[in-house]
Amino acid sequence: MLLIELNEFNGDLLRSIAKAHQLRHLQEALSWNRAGTWTSDEYETGFLEPWVQWVSVHTGVPSSQHGVKNLGDVPNLAEDQIWERWSRRGLSSIVWGVMNGNRRNAETCKVFVPDPWTFSEDAYPDKYQGLIALPRYLAKNYLDFSKWTAARKGYDLVRTLLGSTKGSDFIDGLRIFWRGVRQFGMTNAVFIVFFEYLSAMAFIRAVERERPDAAIIFINMLAHVQHHYWKAGDGSACPQIAFAATATDEILGKILTRCGSIVGNGRVALMNALSQTCTVDEPPWILYRPNNHAGLVAFLGLKATRVEPLMTYDAHVFFANAEDAASGAGILESALIDGKRLFFVEADTHDPLKLFYRVAMSDPVSADAEFIYRNKAARFAEHFTAIVQRTGKHNQNGDLFANFEIGRQSLANHEVSNWLDQSTGEKDRRLTAA
Repeated sequence: MLLIELNEFNGDLLRSIAKAHQLRHLQEALSWNRAGTWTSDEYETGFLEPWVQWVSVHTGVPSSQHGVKNLGDVPNLAEDQIWERWSRRGLSSIVWGVMNGNRRNAETCKVFVPDPWTFSEDAYPDKYQGLIALPRYLAKNYLDFSKWTAARKGYDLVRTLLGSTKGSDFIDGLRIFWRGVRQFGMTNAVFIVFFEYLSAMAFIRAVERERPDAAIIFINMLAHVQHHYWKAGDGSACPQIAFAATATDEILGKILTRCGSIVGNGRVALMNALSQTCTVDEPPWILYRPNNHAGLVAFLGLKATRVEPLMTYDAHVFFANAEDAASGAGILESALIDGKRLFFVEADTHDPLKLFYRVAMSDPVSADAEFIYRNKAARFAEHFTAIVQRTGKHNQNGDLFANFEIGRQSLANHEVSNWLDQSTGEKDRRLTAA
């Protein structure tokens, strides 16, 4: 089995883009056998997030059981992941870029590359660590980073990529990068597509070298551009989405050509775990990110020992004792802007010295707006930056495509793991079909 996790793509949008730009590999994949996927998690619960739903896909249990709610919470995961079960059966694997996953007890997992936000997990073997060091650093600090540190980690990234990809694939990545720069300039979308393309090329090379029994690759670029650039429902006014889809099509073509005959006797599946819907006709929803998470925590007066920023507007905060953690939660919970809570705060159920927070304000705010904390006032714009007015939001329904018989018309996300076990030759008896 080769599983391509194409995060959050909207099927209708991707089909429209693929047809308009004659992206034949995507058109082929979207014509495979299809099953709908779904989750009962709702947007307001905080569980309708990819870092939750992919854990359900990988473990075979719903969020109500695995309890993983935030990025970086994978040390709290009690359930086995699919690659651990493969390992117990003697199946070798490569697991590349998966959200909120860890290698843990999968002894036959030959290569494991975590997503950059799972800060507790490093790459295995460590020769691949250079692939995640720069993305991890920039994801945590991209509004306030050291150019020297970024340059050093960038050097490690390039060196790792040169050692992990074919020369022709690296050149193809540079071609895509320059095409993006000519179209859009030095924007985040261009760098994300460039990095994910070369990361996928390193995955392909690892499969060619290691020849595993099963493999998983996670690709996030379409989710990013849908959130940021989805200006029309049919995608006709979205050149960034077309750019990312074109790169995805090229990745897919190379994976099918070079990996399909190696992994799982050519059995390939592609899924999104959840989808997105266009929000351009809805009231503005603004994503605000602290300019510097650690600096903000210190400014507010929290006695934190460590701050681990996550994807954008959220972070884990660690404390020396439970009293400092409780005090920190109280400070964050009391902060207000325009009479509304500035932060959503949640204590970690497994660790009394750890808090999770995210910026709760998503309404447009004026340039001179102030927020209140500890009976003090501060200018919002001095500590927070508006990143984007969201154009795509999460949807409970998704898609699973396979170039072989699926056997089901619909699966809950947590049932996909059972289907993967069946598709690789064994049913996991702990799981039951709906």
